[in-house]
Amino acid sequence: MKQFSFIHILLFILMLVVYHCSHAQDFVVPVRGDTIKGAVRPTGMGITQRVQITPEDGKKKSFGVTEVRSFRYKDEVYHPVKGLDGYVFMKMLREGYLSLYGFQPANQTSYDGRFLSRRDGQGMEVPNLTFKKSISRFLADCPAVADKVDAGELGKRDIELIVDQYNACVTKNTTAAAVENQKLTPLDALEQKVKGKAEFPGKSDALDMITEIKKKVQRQEKVPNFMIEGLKGTLSNQTDLAPELEATLKQLSN
Repeated sequence: MKQFSFIHILLFILMLVVYHCSHAQDFVVPVRGDTIKGAVRPTGMGITQRVQITPEDGKKKSFGVTEVRSFRYKDEVYHPVKGLDGYVFMKMLREGYLSLYGFQPANQTSYDGRFLSRRDGQGMEVPNLTFKKSISRFLADCPAVADKVDAGELGKRDIELIVDQYNACVTKNTTAAAVENQKLTPLDALEQKVKGKAEFPGKSDALDMITEIKKKVQRQEKVPNFMIEGLKGTLSNQTDLAPELEATLKQLSN
């Protein structure tokens, strides 16, 4: 009996230690000042929400929605997000260029509502009745995802997957755009240099080839080797264009 009681006392103490450690991970990041760690307690609803924190020194502090960058409470992170009625605290569910948040519907304490927020400042509540139309329009810059929503392949219960796929699409497009810009920059420089030169044999052909190569790059298509060799041959005798031509050929070979 004593052994049974001793084991349970040890387990109880261990649970208290674990709880204390997890509780100590809570924090508030104010708009001004350093991160504060301690016991966190959200209060209020809607635009009247506040977050209280009691640090180890026991000096309780309270912050309004616009005074906080984020806070952590019970292993969940909350951010101030501009909703339909102003800024409120929302629970982070998926983070990225497009983030998914949980918010408190009117007169509710639970975070059952869903809100989408993009880094470009655009946001919308995830609707019920007009889900397909509204979401496909909101995500129109990634047709591969928007079309799946519009066709009913992805529905409201797939909202987290929709967010993940949209963010993957944005990342892919951003990477492709960066690569395109890297290749177009030396091409643009070469084009301007050729245009600024006096007439020389093959000038018109060189400009035509540069135009076609730029179209290929913009469409993210492979530039045929004959185009590259043709441009190289046409400008081979123009020694003053050597730096721009070399930079262009280097980028096209990547």
